Amino acid sequence: MNYPLEGIRVVDLTVVWSGPGATALLGDLGAEVIRLEGNNRVSRQVSAKTTKESIAQTGYHGGTYPDKDPGERPYDRTALFNWHSRNKLSACMNLDTEGGHAAAIELIKVSDVLVENNSNGTLEKLGLGHERLLEINPRLIVARMPPLGMTGPMSDYLGYGPNFNSLVGIAAMDGYEGEEPDSAGENYHMDEAAPAGLAFAVMAALWDREHTGVGGLVEFAQAENVMAEIGEFVLDAQVNDRIPEILGNTDPHVLQDVFLSADDDVWVAISVRDDRDWAALAGVIGGDGFAASGSDASVRHSNSVSIRDRISRWTRELSADSIVRDLQELGIPSGMVMNECAVLADPHLREREWFQERSHPAVGTHRYPGHPWRAEGFDVAFGRVLPGFGEDNEYVYKEILGYSDEKYAELEDSGLVTDHQIA
Repeated sequence: MNYPLEGIRVVDLTVVWSGPGATALLGDLGAEVIRLEGNNRVSRQVSAKTTKESIAQTGYHGGTYPDKDPGERPYDRTALFNWHSRNKLSACMNLDTEGGHAAAIELIKVSDVLVENNSNGTLEKLGLGHERLLEINPRLIVARMPPLGMTGPMSDYLGYGPNFNSLVGIAAMDGYEGEEPDSAGENYHMDEAAPAGLAFAVMAALWDREHTGVGGLVEFAQAENVMAEIGEFVLDAQVNDRIPEILGNTDPHVLQDVFLSADDDVWVAISVRDDRDWAALAGVIGGDGFAASGSDASVRHSNSVSIRDRISRWTRELSADSIVRDLQELGIPSGMVMNECAVLADPHLREREWFQERSHPAVGTHRYPGHPWRAEGFDVAFGRVLPGFGEDNEYVYKEILGYSDEKYAELEDSGLVTDHQIA
């Protein structure tokens, strides 16, 4: 195999989604990603004390375990962690202890990248601030993901994706058409946008290191990253004093929406990009005056509500499969709004071999989401689907750090290095 980041070692001190999603992409490209996890902390969003009985009352989250059973190692079985854990190693290392701190320093000395997305000041409290790390390893790239930057009046704000989506303005546009901004529930778009941005930033820093010979700090403010994705709306508010409309599934330039089919709660997304799409759609739906009601883009915009009402009445009489098939044959963008089962059964994704079937002793055999992209000229990795907690302790301590059997046994006997989470 020919992996672009083969030979690059990444120390992963990430939590929740945005940081782990970024290191997953680096692992896809062949980097050796080593998660450092304390057995005295909940590092995978799941407690070791989780039971089948306790999740019975949690609704949706109860379904994030295979067969809705957390088993004896719930921290290894949760989908909240497993979706971003492929190609990673796991070493138990309690950084707030003398032994764990010393081991982390030794690992960082022989690594290329460190990625963390903890709250500001966490690394400093652990004695792992980037200034010190760059002193002991000048070639290290320290990638930090503070939501609002490392300095400034908002740098100490705490929260998750939905909180910062609200702060930068995304939540102000996130609602059903004509309703209040919070009508569609919360979203975690910052966590979805950050991984690719951070991975790109790390690769740019690695490229720069090839020319300069030194690493450095990558400060990746997640809120700034996601704000760039709504830049036109921010500029429109600043320059024209216009507040963005709440458009739901519609669009200010293209006639589009999601429409209920004859199937039970199955919706279809349809977009009309131009006059050609419109002529094709009008020919299928028919009816007196329908074609004229959308004869050009400005007319379609003016009559958007009535046009979409007519399309909706048409789709309610047909199955989702037939709608999508007929419209796609005419070149009209359309697709089913799929639930999880439909995604797993989707023939296009199956043809692309996007889902990869993999096994792990703690989880069993299941299909896992594939890579977000493919490219000619190099391969992407899809090895072990997840690291069991502490699964790679011996490799990290003995082979990378050179600990003797006796020293490693002492760490195990003291309970500082285990293959199971305690918290």
